[in-house]
Amino acid sequence: MTEVVGASDSTAMAGRSDPHPRPAGTSTRGRLKAALQQIRPRLDEVGSEPDPRFTFANERTFLAWARTGLALIGGGLVAAQVLHFGLGGARLLVAVPAIVLGGVIGIAGYFRWEVNERAMRLGKPLGYSSLARILAVGVAVLALLSAVLVVIATLNG
Repeated sequence: MTEVVGASDSTAMAGRSDPHPRPAGTSTRGRLKAALQQIRPRLDEVGSEPDPRFTFANERTFLAWARTGLALIGGGLVAAQVLHFGLGGARLLVAVPAIVLGGVIGIAGYFRWEVNERAMRLGKPLGYSSLARILAVGVAVLALLSAVLVVIATLNG
């Protein structure tokens, strides 16, 4: 019995060839990359090159979001090491949300950069972003939580 490359077990057993054989040398990663590019083409393959000033401004905005995310992550790490409220594990109530918010802001900043870059290349208007709202609410919650923990620690101390 001969084995058919790329055939499923049932078609190989029957001696038939696979109706959808893979091209020789195509890896799973290569096929996945090709499928993703059909769904969402690379930025340099979309539309026309926008004015560099707008591209650089979009990049500076992304870098600002990245710095904000890194600052929140750093602040969360410092909170985990330095804060001592006298309450077991209370510092984690400040540290973990700050670290998670920093990660979310960093990832969302990248996706926002890509959406804006794609819109500029296609000559479309830039869409609305909820990043500022997410950051504002997150920081307000962290501030409120920190204030409550400080008051509780002061009253207990």
